[in-house]
Amino acid sequence: MDEFTSYEIALLCGGPTRAAQCALLALYELRRVRVSRGTRRVTVVEREPDDGVQAALLDEVPGSGFQLGHVLDAVAESDEVAAVAGGLVKTGLLRRGFRGRLRPTREGRAARRRLRADAESGTGDAVARLAALGTVAVEDAKLRQVMEMDNPKPLDLPYAWALNGVNRNTEQSLLSDTQYSGYYDSNDSGSGNC
Repeated sequence: MDEFTSYEIALLCGGPTRAAQCALLALYELRRVRVSRGTRRVTVVEREPDDGVQAALLDEVPGSGFQLGHVLDAVAESDEVAAVAGGLVKTGLLRRGFRGRLRPTREGRAARRRLRADAESGTGDAVARLAALGTVAVEDAKLRQVMEMDNPKPLDLPYAWALNGVNRNTEQSLLSDTQYSGYYDSNDSGSGNC
């Protein structure tokens, strides 16, 4: 497994999204990102990447955080992952298939079988095992569950709910005009003094 980087293993065994997952796991283990299980939101703790793919992942996450699925999709389509894939195409382990999708060549499939067998035997680190075997190899149950979940679907709320119950039609309002005018008259003399 030492002849390939974890991103090359991920591209051979699972594709660009798995390469993005490897970057996420590496940053998660170094405690540079946090992942919320409830919202599937990634937040950055420390912006110190060790390589270009990690830098691409950190660049996709704003200070307020972002949904995991969107981050992984953006990193999978990034120039950094494409550069790693280009190297595998040049060495003859991957080729561009129909519609430009990456496909392993005969040599690539043989390398993939060997890499998966090595990962199943327990050799390599956690990121390399994720690269070869997928999310089933992630030891942290919380992170594994979050990586396997789908993105939550956006809610389609009615327009009235989006206004938080605020009645924008002042003609139909039941409030008196003077209640929120800023002036009140305590002795009904009409002076308008506060």
